[in-house]
Amino acid sequence: MKVIFYQEQVSGYSKEELLGQNHNIVRHPDTPTSVFKDLWNHINHGKIWKGIVKNRNKYGQSYWVNTTVIPIKDQNEKIVEFMAIRHNLSEQFSLQKEIEDTQREIIYKMGEVGETRSKETGYHVKRVAQYSKELAFLCGLEKKEAEILFSASPLHDIGKVGIPDDILKKPGKLSTSEFEIMKTHAEIGYNILKDSKRDILKAAAIVALTHHEKFDGSGYPKGLKAYDIHIYGRITAIADVFDALGSDRVYKKAWKDEKTFELLNNEKGKLFDPFLIELFMKNIDIFLDIREKYKG
Repeated sequence: MKVIFYQEQVSGYSKEELLGQNHNIVRHPDTPTSVFKDLWNHINHGKIWKGIVKNRNKYGQSYWVNTTVIPIKDQNEKIVEFMAIRHNLSEQFSLQKEIEDTQREIIYKMGEVGETRSKETGYHVKRVAQYSKELAFLCGLEKKEAEILFSASPLHDIGKVGIPDDILKKPGKLSTSEFEIMKTHAEIGYNILKDSKRDILKAAAIVALTHHEKFDGSGYPKGLKAYDIHIYGRITAIADVFDALGSDRVYKKAWKDEKTFELLNNEKGKLFDPFLIELFMKNIDIFLDIREKYKG
């Protein structure tokens, strides 16, 4: 299919540069090949194709167009050429990105509220988010899921807003009854988030509820075991513990890395998903780099 005319102000190319060129001149590498397979399947069978396509202009910048491609037939119903009608959607997509960025920032701030109540810094939620996203990629989650977990994981401890200060900020070891109260933060966080219709907040509800579940079934609040624990919870559990052990808290000093690594390996298949721990340890330099970048 040849590009006969294109909005010069959108693509950055002149009319002369576009005349007779293939669509590849503006094709963005992010656009899946399946989109164009579907397009050609429709128009080669004489059907009209409609869809949103991400393109790239002459200067490497992205833009989106709502595209309709119409097969033109002669009197014998033979396709002789194609006509494409495009409407620029870049402004709408830019606004959508701004909304998503704002949502992420609000979620970060909400996560930081939970942490500052227990005298932690906002850098904890930033690190946990980064660790979770990287581990999600490593274990094979699709990019969309990894990004959702990245945005959701800062709220893993949001339920701490419902825990009394004398327990949350206690410098020593909690009593049995105090620990039972502390454990309720998982369900408190879940109840805060569970009714949202937003994918990120629905994921955050799962994370809040499951990040203290243990692979051997000894965790809380439900005592879930192994793969009954949602993958978001299994990933965030490792990210949260790794960061907590390596950080100063009101009740302890930061552990040395060697001691942290020893615990993670020893608890493989007990507290943590063994496959995820192996991935984490095999790629530990990635996570140490993140910790250094967001050390606060």
